[in-house]
Amino acid sequence: MRVVKLGGSLATWSDLPACLENLAGLNCVIVPGGGPFADEVRQAQQAWRFDERTAHDMALLAMAQFGRMLAGLEPRLATGRTAAGLQRLIAESRSAVWLPDPAEADLQALPPSWDTTSDSLAAWLAECLGATELVLLKSARPPGGACTLSDLAAAGLLDPAFEAFTAGAAYAVWIAHRDHHTALRSALSETSSLRRLAGPAPR
Repeated sequence: MRVVKLGGSLATWSDLPACLENLAGLNCVIVPGGGPFADEVRQAQQAWRFDERTAHDMALLAMAQFGRMLAGLEPRLATGRTAAGLQRLIAESRSAVWLPDPAEADLQALPPSWDTTSDSLAAWLAECLGATELVLLKSARPPGGACTLSDLAAAGLLDPAFEAFTAGAAYAVWIAHRDHHTALRSALSETSSLRRLAGPAPR
């Protein structure tokens, strides 16, 4: 099973509906970024200096807002708040959007920090679901040549906590440019727009 994380920067992408139409037929779980909704949380915290836990919970709700938008754009997408609920939808051969709920106990156990954003949460959910692949769909193209997760975090393509969340992962981790979303219809292979970052070797 595949988890696909849609970066928040895709919120204003003109081809977003076509991408969602593609993903709706793939029996996958979509993790929404925070997009403009999370930007509002950052600005509010900077203005009012409230604590990290409050900001973290608000950022989870921002992801859920973007997720609601995604589901609204593609009626075939179901929504789920918990790993158990998402697993039931996958068992029914449905694609689903995760709407994270700050009240969920497992999410409360995660470190409340801007270092742990939707990238790391997608990795956490992939582990919870027993996924075989995690694909991070980004607006920025992956850099050419060899690069590490640390390199990508330094370049701003991954959050700082992502490497720790994927250490020893039983699933393969891929990063892809948004224009490559149609490649997700089949087995993944490396190209200039689709890079394998971590996880077990393909069989």
